[in-house]
Amino acid sequence: MGVFPGFLGPSYESQTPVAGAERCVNWYPEALESGMKGRVALYPTPGVQSFATLGDTPIRGLFAQQGRCFAVAGGTLYEINEAGTPTNLGAVLEDGNPATFTTNGDQGGQLAISSGDLVYVLRLSDNTLTQPVSDASHVAFLDGYVLKLDPATSKVNISALNDANAWDATEFLQRTAGSDRLRSLLVADRDIWLFGERTSEVWWNQGTSPFPFAPAEEGFIEEGTAAPFSPALLNKTPVWLGQNQDGDRIVWRASGYQPVRISTHAIEHALASYERVDDAVGFTYQQRGHNFYVLNLPDAGATWAYDAATQLWHERGTWRSDRVRFDAWHPQSHCYVFNKHLVGDRMSGTVFELDVDLYNDTNGKPIHRIRQAPHINNEHRQVFHRSLELEFGRGLGAIAGQGVDPQFMLQWSNDGGQTWGNEHWRGAGPQGQYGRRAIWRRLGVGRDRVYRLAVSDPIFWPLVGAYLDVETGAS
Repeated sequence: MGVFPGFLGPSYESQTPVAGAERCVNWYPEALESGMKGRVALYPTPGVQSFATLGDTPIRGLFAQQGRCFAVAGGTLYEINEAGTPTNLGAVLEDGNPATFTTNGDQGGQLAISSGDLVYVLRLSDNTLTQPVSDASHVAFLDGYVLKLDPATSKVNISALNDANAWDATEFLQRTAGSDRLRSLLVADRDIWLFGERTSEVWWNQGTSPFPFAPAEEGFIEEGTAAPFSPALLNKTPVWLGQNQDGDRIVWRASGYQPVRISTHAIEHALASYERVDDAVGFTYQQRGHNFYVLNLPDAGATWAYDAATQLWHERGTWRSDRVRFDAWHPQSHCYVFNKHLVGDRMSGTVFELDVDLYNDTNGKPIHRIRQAPHINNEHRQVFHRSLELEFGRGLGAIAGQGVDPQFMLQWSNDGGQTWGNEHWRGAGPQGQYGRRAIWRRLGVGRDRVYRLAVSDPIFWPLVGAYLDVETGAS
């Protein structure tokens, strides 16, 4: 019996499953840093529990700063306190798009929100809500100014210094290098990133008067965005779903002012298969040393997550047992506050706490996890499969209820991942039973086999190894 190479790995489904059929759903790979070169574990993605239920739906955005948490749900702005109690701060226009937030700091004392193509300003001292200006899909902040993007005119207007309620219509920037319309706005490392339909450009504060911002030298980028709400900051650098004059649906990450491709051919094949991607929403969060960029594609029913620590992709999803498939993951916005990761449900008015020690999804059901392994073949000769053993976190069964005796389910395909055989179950052991092994024996013969492992008990499910005993036969 030897190590099963690649069993603990990312998602990589190629254009044909015969070439690559790997899936990693609701697990993520972690490279172990103990000196054992090449050692990888699969750890379960976090679960959720309800933190706050808002009076409107769905959650369209979350924001936190200086110990205060704000949310836009449907057509209402809320503040949520540490106990999870929401306060209605006023009505905002709803257009079905995400809401964006920014503040102008202690000097301005204001929170600016874009919602329904309007800008709303909340005075933080007394929660007075005003609507001073229109035509805005995104807001951001830099050097005392609130910025708003009007995608209909490709203009970015700036507020008065430290006052988001005061706007001069003559104070704006407009595209200088590209002719395509602007679609998205992001401030990264004191630069203003303006994403267009086919190209993008970067501006900075050069301190001129009366208008302080100007294009950055070498800040023209031959890559726009295919989804205006996909750009997000990952480790302080922009990441986005791109498109240019030659095509679309590649995920890029900035390196300076240069876009670097981080999607794989397998990810790009998946993106190309979706009817639409312009509804994609990106958000980021950091947990236990992993910085994740999560790209939700609601219409496609898919969620892809990129881990900056490993530069690998995995999938996330909310399992639909009635349809026997995953939907796009329901969390679609994030903020960190009260020492908690909070996420907003794109399908309801619930804000959830996201934590690795939680094992249920937003629907209240245990998270369904799948690992589909690489092909096992040897020049298309017969391969006799004697046994397969998993190395996992043993003795982690639940104290009571589902998961007291957690179970692995194993299937395999002998045609390269196109059709699947029967389910074969093995127990992972009750709590404290640390000697339990999960072994499947007499697994038959196949010329091109793919194994698929699934679990759904609400426990901690780390996978740290897999071992396969095979013998190659005649051709």
